[in-house]
Amino acid sequence: MDSIVFEESVNTEVSSSEFVDKQWLYVNDNNNGSYSSQVVLDTTPLANSGSYINWSEAFILMPLVLQFDITPSTGSIATTDPADYLGALKSGYWNMLHSLTCEFNNGNIIQQVPFLNVFCSFKNITSWSKDDLTDWSSVTGFLPDSAKSWAYLSTAPANTGTLSGSGSGLTNNRDAPSISISIPVLPAASPIFAYNTSTRTTQFSTDVRQAWNDGLFGRNSAINYNPIVQAAGLQNFSSNQGDLMSGANCSQVYRAFSNNNGVVNLRYFQIDAVIRLKDIADFFQKCPMLKGSTMRIYLNTNQTYFQVTQTAPTFTAATGALLTQSILALTASPVILGGGGTCPVMYSSNSLGQGSSVLTPLQSDGTAAKTAVVNVALSIVRTQFQQAGVTQNLSSPISSVRLYAPAYTLSPIAEQRYLSLTPTKRVVYNDIFQFSFPNQSVNSPFNILVTNGIPNIRSVLVLPMLPRASNGAGAVTTSTILSPFASTPSSPDPIIINNFQIQISGKNLFINQLQYDYETFYEQLVSANQLNGSLTTSLASGLVSKSDFQALYRYYYGNCSRSLPSEEGVSKAIQIQGTIVSPLATAVDLMVFVEFEREITIDVRTGARIA
Repeated sequence: MDSIVFEESVNTEVSSSEFVDKQWLYVNDNNNGSYSSQVVLDTTPLANSGSYINWSEAFILMPLVLQFDITPSTGSIATTDPADYLGALKSGYWNMLHSLTCEFNNGNIIQQVPFLNVFCSFKNITSWSKDDLTDWSSVTGFLPDSAKSWAYLSTAPANTGTLSGSGSGLTNNRDAPSISISIPVLPAASPIFAYNTSTRTTQFSTDVRQAWNDGLFGRNSAINYNPIVQAAGLQNFSSNQGDLMSGANCSQVYRAFSNNNGVVNLRYFQIDAVIRLKDIADFFQKCPMLKGSTMRIYLNTNQTYFQVTQTAPTFTAATGALLTQSILALTASPVILGGGGTCPVMYSSNSLGQGSSVLTPLQSDGTAAKTAVVNVALSIVRTQFQQAGVTQNLSSPISSVRLYAPAYTLSPIAEQRYLSLTPTKRVVYNDIFQFSFPNQSVNSPFNILVTNGIPNIRSVLVLPMLPRASNGAGAVTTSTILSPFASTPSSPDPIIINNFQIQISGKNLFINQLQYDYETFYEQLVSANQLNGSLTTSLASGLVSKSDFQALYRYYYGNCSRSLPSEEGVSKAIQIQGTIVSPLATAVDLMVFVEFEREITIDVRTGARIA
């Protein structure tokens, strides 16, 4: 500390900048208003700006419309009814992307791989820090789901079960603490013993009242500002923020808010989804400032539509005791538009006090339980679905997908120095392959040949996911990656793999199979993508703790980057081994990602690709 004080006192360094200007530029997509297939972005206008483009800061602005068309069995959902927490996007706006491919000066540099969003979720949750979340979570929609708030219902939803209000199968859509309406009759002799003395320390640790999904609540809060203004009254609790910031004001600056256009039975959110290029492809993180280079980016997206039905709970009027439970169920498997393969929307639970329960409120036993059918659609720019339940065609304030990038102008001396030091730049970056192995048997060993040969392997990632056959029951079920009730694919599914091993060209990556959780986490996962490999105390990143790993984020990872120089460029086979253990699941899908190293050489002055 003393040396720092001295150095700061004697330092007479003159502050100067190598840059004389920085301007943010953007290009619109080439889709001409049609978003039913690929989104195409061409950077030629940026290349012609005459400035240096810093691709590590660039981002995609994807205007989204998330709408809820509601058909209640009785009455209507008024424009003044609170319905701000019906649902949100899953963690990370990159879940809008199913795949990406990028051409650099007409040559491919990022190959098209399905389920890119699954790998992005892993990469970012293991590399971001808590400070990154503070700065960027509301920008990028990335706020990880709570690891201990999930539940699993193996049967069809019924009004006799406490989990039925969240849907069948694996769910993580409870966004608020649980409540109870049961009011016991107090005995006259010693009334104190009849009070509800239940707390989280007197319940099972896996009781659904123990935890709720703070991540879902936070992501919803980032988009659901409500500008409603209410007159003073004993039962009016509005902050009246709308007096200073109306919905019209929000639309002018593209602030997401809870909107209904004055139409009953409708809620929608206009979302300014930012996807940073460095969060979805390693190349953009490693790419230097370039002048004159052109790129063409192709995006396959995960626009989605689905329909749910929900039923209200009832109570006995005479005693106040709960009579029947809530129900939430899909009516059909979600429809994915734009070439995608996962559902990026999470619909809130219908259980008492949860986000969607406002549509089907609690009723006494003298009245039939209220029901509602809700049509949910997530579209790019404007409503893309024509299903009968989608009654409103809505649009966002911006009419195209945009690619933003900063353009720097260097001082003449700085530019001369920059070009003399690095006239050409060798960019070494990681790309990925993806492989799927469906319906793997449970409680028996697996030995899977992933690929016969990939050169320059850097890592192998295995994610267990529940297929439709293992994800609940009922008239309509889906795999977890298509479920609007689960946090998948922003997380893997909570399935244990025992005796895990990766073989590279027949050689074991681990000297012993990873049998125990502490081995899998400490020896591999805790250092994956983290700052200094998580070796520096007080200087670290990564958002998955050992507790999170054991509860939900069961990523099975192996660092394969250590090899002899003579082995670089040599194709190697990959095998994975282990045993999926579960008392209930009949089959489990395994999704495998392989990171491998690529490189290109670029002329920094012209942006031309040399090799």
